[in-house]
Order: sequence, then C-alpha cells, then structure tokens
Amino acid sequence: MASAPETGSPGDSEGARPARWGLRIAVGVLIALLIALAAGWFTREDIAGIVIEDLLEEYDIPASYEIVEIGPQRQVLADIVVGDPQRPDLVIERAVVAIDYSFGLPAIGEVRLVRPRLYGTFRDGTVSLGALDPLLEPGEGEPGLPALDLELVDARALIKSDYGPIGIRAQGSGRLDDGFAGTIAATAPGIGTGECRAERATLYGEVTTKAGAPSFVGPIRVRGLECGGAALAGADIAARLSLPRALDALDGGFDLAARGLSGSGIAAATVSGSGRVGWSDGVFNLRHDLGLGNVDLGFARFAEIRADGAVRSVDGFARSEWDAQIAGGGIALAALEGAGLAALGDAFEGTLLAPLLARFARNFEAAMEDGTLRADLTVRQDGEGLSLVLPEARLASGAGETIFAASRVSWADGALRGNLMTGGAGLPRISGRMEQSGGAGGRAGELVFRLAMAPYEARSQSGTARIAVPRMELRQTSGGLAFAGLAEASGPIPGGAVDSLSLPIVGNWTGTRGLALGPRCTEARFEGLSYYDLALGPERLTLCPDEARAMIVYDEDLRVAIAAEELDLNGNLGETRLRLAAGRARLGYPGGFALDGLDVTLGEDDAAVRLAAATVTGNIGDTLSGEFAGGTAALDAVPLDLAALGGSWRYQDGALVVERGAFVLSERIDGEARFEPLIARDAVLTLENNAIRAEADLRNPASDAIVTNVAIRHDLAAARGRAVLNVPGVVFGDALAPEDLTYLAKGVVAEVEGTVRGEGLIEWDGEEVTSSGRFSTDGIDLAAAFGPLTGLAGEIVFTDLLALTTAPGQVVTIDTINPGVEVLGGRVVYALTDGQVISVEDARWPFMGGTLIMRPVVLDYGSSGEKAYVFEIVGLEADRFVAEMELSNLSATGTFDGAVPIVFDSNGNGRIEGGLLISRPPGGNVSYIGELTYEDMGAMANFAFQALRSLDYTQMAVALEGNLAGEIITRFTFDGVRQGEGASRNFITRRLSRLPIRFKINVRSENFHELATMVRSFWDAEYIRNPVDRGLLTTGEGRFVPRAPQPGEAPETSPDATRPDDPPVQPPESEDTL
Repeated sequence: MASAPETGSPGDSEGARPARWGLRIAVGVLIALLIALAAGWFTREDIAGIVIEDLLEEYDIPASYEIVEIGPQRQVLADIVVGDPQRPDLVIERAVVAIDYSFGLPAIGEVRLVRPRLYGTFRDGTVSLGALDPLLEPGEGEPGLPALDLELVDARALIKSDYGPIGIRAQGSGRLDDGFAGTIAATAPGIGTGECRAERATLYGEVTTKAGAPSFVGPIRVRGLECGGAALAGADIAARLSLPRALDALDGGFDLAARGLSGSGIAAATVSGSGRVGWSDGVFNLRHDLGLGNVDLGFARFAEIRADGAVRSVDGFARSEWDAQIAGGGIALAALEGAGLAALGDAFEGTLLAPLLARFARNFEAAMEDGTLRADLTVRQDGEGLSLVLPEARLASGAGETIFAASRVSWADGALRGNLMTGGAGLPRISGRMEQSGGAGGRAGELVFRLAMAPYEARSQSGTARIAVPRMELRQTSGGLAFAGLAEASGPIPGGAVDSLSLPIVGNWTGTRGLALGPRCTEARFEGLSYYDLALGPERLTLCPDEARAMIVYDEDLRVAIAAEELDLNGNLGETRLRLAAGRARLGYPGGFALDGLDVTLGEDDAAVRLAAATVTGNIGDTLSGEFAGGTAALDAVPLDLAALGGSWRYQDGALVVERGAFVLSERIDGEARFEPLIARDAVLTLENNAIRAEADLRNPASDAIVTNVAIRHDLAAARGRAVLNVPGVVFGDALAPEDLTYLAKGVVAEVEGTVRGEGLIEWDGEEVTSSGRFSTDGIDLAAAFGPLTGLAGEIVFTDLLALTTAPGQVVTIDTINPGVEVLGGRVVYALTDGQVISVEDARWPFMGGTLIMRPVVLDYGSSGEKAYVFEIVGLEADRFVAEMELSNLSATGTFDGAVPIVFDSNGNGRIEGGLLISRPPGGNVSYIGELTYEDMGAMANFAFQALRSLDYTQMAVALEGNLAGEIITRFTFDGVRQGEGASRNFITRRLSRLPIRFKINVRSENFHELATMVRSFWDAEYIRNPVDRGLLTTGEGRFVPRAPQPGEAPETSPDATRPDDPPVQPPESEDTL
C-alpha cells in the first residue's frame, strides 16, 4: 500500500513522527481528492461502455451511485458513495466525465468533481482512505502525475490522525501533470502529542504543476506551540516547495517570522530568518540564516543572536551534522546592570568588594556598549551518539578587545573539555580549564573546573582594594558542586581595612542543602587588619566550624558558626600598643560572638592598661553590643586593681561604651593592703578618640555606703591621665567604722562617730605618677587605747596621696582626751610620710594649769629598734593636779616643770629614763589632811611623819625611772623643808625647823602601764584592743565614760609590803642620819 516518504531528524523514534506524517497526509489527501485523476491514469486503454463502472470493478472498490446521464460525449453520475454507506470513505455529489476519442477510440477527457467529501486516517505513520486504499498502490509505470484534466469544485477532506483531526479544502482545475492551478487550505486544531502540541496549525497556498513537477507556495501558520517545556506563541512560515516529475525529492525555501519563544533557560521576543531545504535519495540538506531578537538567557541578554549554518543528514537521518556560525550583539549581563548590579553594590557597601565591583561594572558597561559575540559550532549525531565541538567562542568589546573567550571546547559521550579566559581593559583576567570524564552509557562523568584570577585592583576614597585567586578548583558532585582554592585580598572592610589577607576557600553547594563554606579547620593569614581604632599586625588564625557542618551555611537562611582557639594578637589601638589574647573566640549568625579567657594589654610596659574577662559576648546589628563578666582591670601607673568586673558594652559611632559596670577595687601593694576593697555598680566607661573616660561610685561592701566618687580620664596615645576622687562625706558610726576601710585603724580607734569629706587627685604620664588630696572633718569622736577622745577636727593635705605622704605642718585640734585625766583643747602639728612615718612637729595640751608638750619626734611604724619620746610638762599646778585626780585627803601647792623621756625597745617594751619634774621657786606646800597611822619609830621618824601634816618646801624634785610594764620608781626630793601651817609643833620641832632639812621619798608603783600601752600603740596597732572591749571605757548617753576606780582588797600581810629580796626604797643614809 502506498505511503508518503518518511522525513525526520537524526535519531528519530517516537519523536520523529510529527515530521513524517505531514508529508504523508498531504500526499494521501492529494491522491484522495484526485481520485478521478488516478482512475484515468490506470485506465488509459480504450474505454467502452460506462468508464467509471469499469474502473470500480477493476479495483474492487465498493460504491453506489446514480446514473444521471450516459452518452457518447460524457457520463454524469450523482450521489456517489464509496465504502460502507453507513460510514462512507468518499462521497461525491456529482461527477462529470467527458469522453474523448482518439483515433476513434473513447478515452477519459476532462473530469469534474462537485463537492467531493473524503474521509481518511493517519495512524502509525500510514495513510488509509478505507475502500480507496487499492488506488494508493503503486502502479507498474514510472511514478509521476497523470495527464488528466481535472476540475475540483469545493473539495474537502477530513483526516483523523494520531495527532488530531486535519481538515482540508481544495479547489482548482487543469491538467494534473502540466498546467493544474488551484488552492489548498488545511487546519489542524490542537494538533500534536501529549508532550508537543499546538493550539492551532493552518496551511493555505497555491498548488500548481508544470512539466510534471508540482509546487506549493503559501503560508504555514502555527499558534500556541508547546513542546517539552519550550513554547512558541506564534510562527508564520512562508513556504516555497516543489517536487520533481518523479515525485522522489523535495526542494524549497522558506521565510520564518515567529514570536514569543521561551524555554530551557532561553527566551526570545522574535525568531526570524530564511532557509533552503532539500531532500533526495535519503539525503537531507538545510541551509539557514536564523535570528533571535531580544534574547534573554537569564544570566545575559542579547538584542540579537544570529545562526548562519547548514544541516546535512544522510541515511534517513541516521547521521547528521550541523555547522553554524553564531553571532550576537547588544549584550547585557543581568547581574551586572541596573538593579542587579546596584544590589551587589549595596550588599558589599563598605567592603573591599564594593570598589572592585564598581570598577568592573563601569568598565564592563563601557566594553559591552558595542560588544559582540562570535562562535563557531559543530554538532554531530550518528549511531554512537551526539557530540559538540566549539573551536572558538569570543565575546569582544566595541573596541575589539576580548572580554571572554572559550577555545577547544568539546563534548562527546558525556565528556566535556575546554579552555576559558576573561580579560579586557579594566576587567579581571581569569584563565581556566574544564574537564569532564565520560560516564557509563555515555552519561556525563564528574566535571572539574580549574581557574586562576590575576590580581585585580580598584581605587576609592577608602583606599586601594585588591583581590586575587591564585587557584580554585570546582568539582561537580552528586547533585551539587564542591570547590577548594585560595583567595588573596587587600582593601577596606566595614570600619577598617585588611592587608594581604590569604584565605583558603573550601566548601560545597547542593540544590537541597545549599551552600556550605569551611567544613573543616583552616588557616587564615593577614599582614595587617584594622577595625576603627584597632590595628593588628601580621597574624595567623586557625578558624574552625563551631559545632556546625561548616563555618558558613546558606540554604534558606544564612548561618555563620566560626571558632578560633588560643588567639594571641598584637597591634595598636589608636596610637597605643595592644596585645589581645583569648582562649577561645566564637562568631555566630544569627547571634553574635563570644570570647572566653580574654586578656587585653593597652600601652607599653610599666604604663599599660590591663584588661581581662572570663567571658565577653556580643551581638552584631546596627551596633555592636554585649556583656562581659569575670573581668579584671589595672593601670600600671596607678596602684589600684579592679576585680569581679561585669557589665554591658556597646560600640557605636566609633566609641566603646561600658554601662552598668560592677567591680571590686583593691590596692596593689607588696604585703598586706592598707585599704580594704571597695565595690562599685552602675559604673560607666567610654573609649573614644583614643581616650578613656570612666565614672563610678565606690562603696563599702558591708554597709553599701559611698566612700568616694571617682572620675577617670586617660589618654592612651600619651599614656597620660588623671583620677579625681571626690569624698562627699563618709559618715562613721554604727554602720561604718574606719577599720572597715583600712586595717591601720584597727586597735587604734573604736566607736568612731563623725564625717570626713574631701577630694583627691591622681595624675600620671609616661614618666611618673603624682597624687594629692585634701580631706577634713569638723569633729570626730572616738575611743582610743589611752582613753576617749572628742572633737577631733582639722584638715589634712596630702602631697602624695598614693604614698600617704603629707606636707609639713598638718594640724588637728582635739576638744578632749581622757587617758585617766581629762585633757582639754589639744593641738597637734604633724606630717605623714609613706603612710607609716609620722613626724610630730608639735603636740600640746593645757594640762593641770600648765601645758603638756610632746617634743618633736618621728614615729616610724615600719622600722625596728628603739624609739624615744619626750613629754614635757610646763607649769603644772599641784593643786589642780590634786583636784583633778580627786585626791581628797591630800592638798598641795606649787608649780612644776620637767620632762619624762620614754624609750621603747624593738619588742615594744617601754621604760622611763631620767624623768624629772622640778618645782618652780618659791616652792610650795604638801599637806596630808587624812589620818596618819604609824608605829612609834623614834623622835626623828615621828618628826617626819608629823611634818606631813603640812610641809613647806622651797624645791621639790620628782624623778621617774623604771619599766612601764612593771614597777616605776618615783623619787621625791624635798629641799628647804619646814613644817607648814597646821603641822604639830613642840620644842624639838621648833628647834629643828631652824635647820636645813631634805626629805627623800621613794615610791614603787605600776601606774604608768597605761601610758606605756598608749605610746606603744603609736606604731603597733595590734598591741592594744578596743578599750570598750577591754572594759576601760563604757558608753552612756552617747558618751564614753571611764571605768570607776575599784577599791583593792585589804592586804592579808603586814603593812610592810617590801619583798625580802628587794632593796629598800628609802636610802640608808636617812636612817643613819635619823
């Protein structure tokens, strides 16, 4: 059975059928519509009788018809039905056949068919006209069109195919093999397969024959074509086709105008061009010049791409080859123009990539203004598969410079190889090679792309940015891409700059898991790194993923998790030397960063600021902010340390601000600190413009009382600063005692009540530290070992506050002091050196009508050896002494002057050496007004004791010797003695009164123990205890009250209390004389 010749493209199977069935349908329809022509062709022999009937009988074609007219010149039939009357294959309303006679024999002349209707199918590549199929069988003669004169009037056909219904209409007349002229129209709504279908396809054109060769001229239109993800909105093809006389070849040309091409990553507004097509003896040739307008490849756009080439296929498309020259113009890369490039610039604003991108965009835009693309392409297909060769592809600027080039690119059996290169004026120079091995069954193997980029630089107001990629390897993996290489960069970063950064780049990308950068530890190096005022020198850092699959992960969201161990960085903060160390550093996003075991040193040795923290955390946003804890801080120049530091911090507008700061302040000193620690909270510190400013209230930890407000200013560049200590008023009382601030007060004073205020100043520079201060009190009451003291007032001026050293001539006044005898209105002039040496310049009190003076002395708390003090008594009035000592059974007059030297050894044991008080002239009187009880000891002894009733003297000397902690020997010497008024007199006493008499009385006593305790406490505060605790003082009505004297027990021995082994107190000469 006859069928149309097969055509198609290389490698056709199922997908090749749409190309073949079109020609077969056209041929089948033409044969069906020209059935009369065929009938005439096969009955060229002489006709006798009814011609049509003979023809039907010969081919066994079932048909029915009505004979309208039979005559010698023509035969007319009507209502011709061929095939099953219920489902006819052909219906002809009227057929008129003219009979010609040649040499007297009848033959078919002109055939006229009126409104024929043909029904057929096209299934599995075969045309079937039902009962008319015998007419499609090839005859024995040469192929060609019959010499039949045919006229078609409103001929129509409906072909049902595997691709949808095809409706055909034809009309025309003339000799079929030479001179036929007519029109043909076809329409196929929804024609196609499940994967490739058009909304509508139409054909309309003129059909003519000449010298046995048929031809077709007319448009072919397709609308709404969709095939395998590709789409074409519409196509108009102006076709010019012709067949040779033997009908065994095809030749023609076409002009194409299409619009709305899209699919497979490509979109074109228009498709246009022309071509020549030929097919003969199994060889197909196509020469084309096609163009795409307004082409969008996703990553790039072209105003036009043209393909000028040829397709040749042999052996029924078993082997095919396409050679083409590709040319493009009006090029624009989507990522490098308009919003795309602006978005890139905004994303990297402030980084070294910003000027590089700006330079690249500027130069690339200029290069692409008249840029062109040229490429040579060859595609081959044979029984072994498909291959592609790209000898050269070149993207050039308007000036002819090569911007991108690919060479020696080939793909076959799944293996891809080729070289790539970029360049051009002001553009980066990249070279690379891609290689892909072939896989099993021609499948593509692993693709490896190796590249390198030469240094690329750009200048901006922030400096010069530079980037280079010495090596980079990209490797195709299952469902993704792995890459490993090295990048080198220099230039600005947000807030600073980096110099000669060398950073390994290792990671992978998959469609399901996104980008992962840095899956394992790697070493980053830089020659310099600056961040605002921070500048670091050459460093190497080992960076690792922080409990994550990679340091940077980007899938649906961006996540960063980087950790570094044992950081040790050196550089400068402003003009100040910096060392920064940390046990561990972590950077995370979302989140922030954390530093563990931070240790920072600012400045040179001996003038450094030292900071440490157990933990520092921070968040990265519009500002850097976070918290820190477990910190310490110290200024080498200032002997004070901060511990237990904690608080919050933020970095904004070039300033580091610490808020809600809490710390413990302590003294840095060898040995025991002189001052107790103070605490602070809500402290504030600011580091800006290379200067530190800090303010805090320092408090006593137990009472929370504010001791001082401190304000610190420090210039890091000059290593110069100052601290102002403002003491607004420290109130001593039940809540706060001096020993809570310094151990120096412990055991020296107690029950202190009063207020101290003042201000101190500490200043330092790179050479020295100076300090000063001025503090005062209007009145302090306290208890000391020597008794209660009230109204201690005055001002102390320190010339070296840190060393606790004052200027000479410091003065304090004392309202009262009561070491057993109340002394009023004292005044002490002194100086303090190094906190342990007190130089008493003058100390005096009104005392018993006279003055008690402590001679100038230096009290050195830190030295060993003997210490000597001399107390002078000037103008002591005996009667005041007796009255204030409440000696009710004794009366005395006279004025005394003298001195009492006291010496303490290195163990603190004191003794009086050469103490002497001498009465002023004219002497005085001593009277004992109590009862005398004594034994009769003779005339002279009786005289002596009787004289004590009233004894006048011209001079009295009181000598003091002995151990203060033991017995003191007091020697009283009376010169010019005579009985005074009220003494017992008789004949003998009156005679004796005319003689010069000297009394010598020696007294053994321990009454100076308290004096020893008081003086020793000047340098040994631990020697004494709180006098209240010791019972020496009691408190009542807010005052200190001395303990009342307690009467001793009556002696159980004889009145002679002299120990047998002690020498007699009274000198022996008195007994011998008397």
